[in-house]
Amino acid sequence: MKPKDLKDIQDSGFKIPTGYLEEFEDSILKLASLKEKVSDSGFSIPEGYFDSVESKILSQIPEKESRKVISLINKKSIIYATSIAASLVLMFNLIDFNTKIDINSIETSTIESYLNSEDFDSDELAALLIDSDFLDDSFDTMNFSEEAIEDYVYDNLELDDLYIE
Repeated sequence: MKPKDLKDIQDSGFKIPTGYLEEFEDSILKLASLKEKVSDSGFSIPEGYFDSVESKILSQIPEKESRKVISLINKKSIIYATSIAASLVLMFNLIDFNTKIDINSIETSTIESYLNSEDFDSDELAALLIDSDFLDDSFDTMNFSEEAIEDYVYDNLELDDLYIE
C-alpha cells in the first residue's frame, strides 16, 4: 500500500462481533462459577517423573559430539594487536613533544593579526609591557629619519594627543 493511500482509509479494520458487549458480563460470570465448581484442572504429573527426567534427557544426547572449538586467541587477533601497538609506538616516536614555542620563532605578522582580531584596549596592552623593555641601549641607538617621524605623527596622533596641560 502506498503511503499516500493511508490517509484515505476511514475504517480501522477491527470489528466487534454482534452482541459481544451485551453477553460479556454473562460469560465472565459463567467462567467464575465454573472455576468454583471444578477444583482440579485435570492435569497430573506421574509420580517420580522429576526424579527420572534428567537421566532420560541425558541418555538421548550423544556422549561425544564433534564440536569445533574456536580459540579466543588466534593468529589473526595477535597480528592485529601487534600492528596496532607498533603503530602507536611509531607515532609516539615520530612526534616531538619537547618542541617549545618561543616568541622569537613566531612571525610578527601572526602576532599583529592576533592582536587585531582580539578586542584589546591600549591600557591592557600597556599592562603587559615591562619598563625594562624600554630601557634597552638599542632603543637609544636607533636612528629614525625625520620623514618617518613626521609620517608617524601625521598618521597616528591627533592634536588633542599632543596638547600638554
